[in-house]
Parts: sequence; structure tokens; C-alpha cells
Amino acid sequence: MILIATEDGVYDLSGKRRCCKGKEVYDLLEDYFCAWEGVYKLPTEEKIEGRSCWRLVKAEDRIYASIEGPVLLDLHRGREIDLSRFAKELGWHFPHGPPHITDVTRFKEEWIVAVEVGHMLAGPSLEEPKPLGFKHDQHNLLPHGRFLLVATAAGIYYTADLSNFAFAEGSAGYAHALLYCRGRLYSHVMKNTPIIESADGRQWRNLDIIKLPPPTFGTTALGCYNAELIYSTTSTYVIRDGDRDVILKGHPMTKRVIVEGSKFL
Repeated sequence: MILIATEDGVYDLSGKRRCCKGKEVYDLLEDYFCAWEGVYKLPTEEKIEGRSCWRLVKAEDRIYASIEGPVLLDLHRGREIDLSRFAKELGWHFPHGPPHITDVTRFKEEWIVAVEVGHMLAGPSLEEPKPLGFKHDQHNLLPHGRFLLVATAAGIYYTADLSNFAFAEGSAGYAHALLYCRGRLYSHVMKNTPIIESADGRQWRNLDIIKLPPPTFGTTALGCYNAELIYSTTSTYVIRDGDRDVILKGHPMTKRVIVEGSKFL
């Protein structure tokens, strides 16, 4: 099932709002949803955390909420991994509040943490991440082959060793979303032909024949479902054969395309 987390609730592809009316929803995972207004439990929509939430990640057999600070909140144990000391020491910032974690992944036996706006962090566990030399407005992480790809406000970077980061040719722009679908890599930038694709993550090209409503700040507009590429901003499309087909027309601005949703929706 595909669900569309938007600035006003979560929708299915029939256009029905499944939950969270009036909430700016950034993520949904199992029985939790993550919103500008806080963290909520499904199906009751009980508010369990009042600080703004940007991402939900499953790691080390736990579900963590990325809370402004930045903080990773273990939703099972109620324990916080507070990284705000790094924000103060290293000058991290975010224009709309405290900095926050945008993504978490595993690469070369390390847990990698992306921060908006700050240094990338790495460590053997999420309990003890350390800042790396790479500092940027980071949005998304994706391991691919021997590289880690990083979508940022300037474009996409790649690294093989977490020390040397190179800028990917053809990726310039406010990049959000990183995924592998149909044997290719995809991301998007903030323009009327937003989708970019790559075979290896180091060289990208714009799919400039496909015009679409552009994403806005904070929108992760791509998903892959049944080997089909989904794009969603103010309408939702399936992208195939160099063209687009509308599958849901006219909804609030998307914040994230959810492919693995909740049993409660």
C-alpha cells in the first residue's frame, strides 16, 4: 500500500484521508506517526511527544523518532540520545528551530546519521555517534554498492570511506529523496522537471521531458512500489516510459511518500 503523508494528514490513493487531520505529517512507521506538532500513537492519535518530529527510523531493533535538538527518541523505552551538545559545540543550525536528524542508515558496519544543518555522524551504535568532517544541509542517505550517497541542499555527494566526499556530476540543486527503483537510482531537485536519475550515483541526468509540479522545502516526493516510480507533491503520479500518469489529483503538499505504512491505516 502507498500512503501520502502531507501537510494536512495522511491520504491513500483513493483520496481518502486515513488519519491525522490538521497535522503536518513527516513520516509514518508501524503504529506511530511523526509530525511538526509532535509524535503520535495509532490508531488513537494519542500525542506522546510534543517536540517537532522529522523522521521515524527502525534501527537496532527499535523505532526512533528524530526530534528537534537534535535528539533520537527510543519510542519503545522512552530513552533519548541527545546530540544537542554537538549542535552547540560545532555551530549546527536550522532556520525554523533547532537542528534535527533527517536520516539514519547502516554503511561499512557503522551507523550513519545525517543532520540538517550540521555534520554527518558515524559510530558502531546509535548510542555513540561521532561527528565526521562532512558538514552540510543533509536530507537523505542511501548506501549503494561501495558508496554512500547523500542528498543535500546543493546536490548529491558520494563517499567510499566516510572521509572523502565528492560531488556527483549533474546533481546540482536542492536535492531530496534517494532511492533505488527499476535498476536505477532516483532523486529530485526543486524545478519543473524535478526527477534526476543515475546508474551509479556519481553521474546524474535530469529527466527533462517529464514536467511535474515541483517539490517544496522538506518534501521527499519519491517512492518505489511494485517496481514503479511514484512521485508526489500536490498530485501523485506514476512515472513510466518517459511519461507520467496521474493516480491521485489535488491533495495537500506531500511531505513523504510512505510505501511501508501502518497496520492501523
